[in-house]
Amino acid sequence: MRLLVRLLPVLSLVLLSTSAVVAQSPPPSPAADWADTPIIQIPEDELALRLVPLELPELEALNESVLAEVRTSSASLAEIMVQRLRLTKSGEPDPEQSEQLASQTIALLIQKKLLGARARAVLDAIEAKGGDVAADRAYLNAVAGLRPDLRVTFVGDEPAPVTAADVPLRRVDELVNIVAAEPPTHQRPKPWDVPVTEVELELQPLSTEEVLERLEAWRTLLQAEVAKRIYIDVLLNNTAKLEQSVTVRDEGARVFGLPPEDVELSDIKLALAERAEDQQRIITAIVDRMRVAIELCKRRGEDAQTYIDYIATSTGRRLNFSDISVLRVQLAQWITSPSGGLLVARKALSFIGIVLLFWLASRVAGFITRLAVHRVPKTSTLLGPVVAGIVQKVLLIIGVVIAAGAIGVDTGPLLAMIGAAGLVIGLALQGTLSNFASGILILINRPFDVGDVVDAGGVFGKVSAMNLVSTTILTFDNQIMLVPNNQIWNAVITNATGNRTRRIDFTFGIAYNAEIAKAVSVLEEVLAAHPKTLDDPAPVVRVHELADSSVNLIARPWVKTEDYWDVYWDLMRQVKERFDADGIGIPFPQRDLHVPEAIEIKMARPGKPESRKPVVASHTPEPPPPADPEDAVHETGPPPDDAD
Repeated sequence: MRLLVRLLPVLSLVLLSTSAVVAQSPPPSPAADWADTPIIQIPEDELALRLVPLELPELEALNESVLAEVRTSSASLAEIMVQRLRLTKSGEPDPEQSEQLASQTIALLIQKKLLGARARAVLDAIEAKGGDVAADRAYLNAVAGLRPDLRVTFVGDEPAPVTAADVPLRRVDELVNIVAAEPPTHQRPKPWDVPVTEVELELQPLSTEEVLERLEAWRTLLQAEVAKRIYIDVLLNNTAKLEQSVTVRDEGARVFGLPPEDVELSDIKLALAERAEDQQRIITAIVDRMRVAIELCKRRGEDAQTYIDYIATSTGRRLNFSDISVLRVQLAQWITSPSGGLLVARKALSFIGIVLLFWLASRVAGFITRLAVHRVPKTSTLLGPVVAGIVQKVLLIIGVVIAAGAIGVDTGPLLAMIGAAGLVIGLALQGTLSNFASGILILINRPFDVGDVVDAGGVFGKVSAMNLVSTTILTFDNQIMLVPNNQIWNAVITNATGNRTRRIDFTFGIAYNAEIAKAVSVLEEVLAAHPKTLDDPAPVVRVHELADSSVNLIARPWVKTEDYWDVYWDLMRQVKERFDADGIGIPFPQRDLHVPEAIEIKMARPGKPESRKPVVASHTPEPPPPADPEDAVHETGPPPDDAD
């Protein structure tokens, strides 16, 4: 605080002297002689106007004078900094001397800053008239880094000891102060060359009102640069205007005695197109930095739509389709421009590269997911492909969103649109979502797996594939059936191959007069002799039912699931052959016909209705009366084997 109190008179003196000189200066007039006025006392805006009519030699002479003052001020500041550094290393600094050096440092810093600003104005004027100022600008940038840490003072009776670790810290403080002393990004000589990250960091601590003020300053800068490009576009799109301007320029050169320039109109158009692309690059850079402030305002809930609309309506370009040569030049310049065709190509390659990278990552992630799922015990074979497919699709969607953001697409509305579309699609596809839920339940409960023979959803066949919506079943007559998962889950699921072994159920009928023990023995021998029947569990042969026409025996051997139909067909054939060989009859269906009373049957020769005679049938049949062999009707009774 003591240091600040002592520095206030120095600061006030410098500022008051500058203000007094400016206030006492006479109003500007064309005849005013300002060459004798110290340049540090001339306001920057006035100096920029006074430098316009000066010729290049006059500007170069003025530049030498200003740079000499800058060198003197920088040398004095460097000497003060050396004295302060020595005082720091002495170990016993004098507080009064330290405060005096700090006061001198502040005064020299203010002087160097004012001189530097005016030196840059002179360099801008020289550069506008075609002079080379690269070396002088580099010198000004170098001496701008001559900025000590003003907070290092030695006030007090017992100063803190200086250690080796303090040196880097003090160097950091000095560097931070150098950056802090720089003007805002929009006030620098070429603000469009300032990195976007620096603009973003600069705006971060500002209030919303201050961010809007900076945004308005950038908009003003954009307006000026767009106007420059429009002047060029006017000449490019109006050949008559271009020819008229060339004529005016040549007339002016003739009046002032300048030599004429023999330049082809096509070369001028080419140069104009190149300058237009350079100007468009500047406009694009300014827009990129304005978008940083716009996004910050959006995050803070401030409406910046005015600036968005301004950018959209003021930065567009118009191609000259009426002049093919101009259009060709514009397209050629756009294709080769860093802010045109090259930018589009770079963004397209970036988008494709990011999507391709995520596609490869999704394939690798899907492969790893399948391996991981297969290693988990008691998991369905269907689970691996389904989970891997979900992982691949999610990664691919993430890749598309990231790629869109990388090329400058606002992903916020894109994600909101995806969410809204998902809601609408979900409401429209409720049946599909139920299939999705049923698919999840099938994968969790595992009622069947790939390769199982199932009867599910009214379809019988082998499961060949499954996703979260449907299950693909291949029937045994080679038809592909896609069954919705909801239909499968809401019905009975029969898995014929879910276990390793199955039981075959046979029913064989023998005649009532056949020997049951012999038939049972034959069945046991046939079942035991087949190589694919299992001994454990052992086959079972029993008398099962006394049916209407036969005595039914059951035979129930156990086999491996994959041998079910082979054993079924073999045993069916072998049992029939053994029954025939051993004389065990397999009866046909039989019926006993009981007649409660006599039935009268009238028989007549065809064509002789008058000769019909009644015939009486009773339970005790009587021999029929003799008749003409032509009138006899012969009926064949059942074969002996069907008799009871």
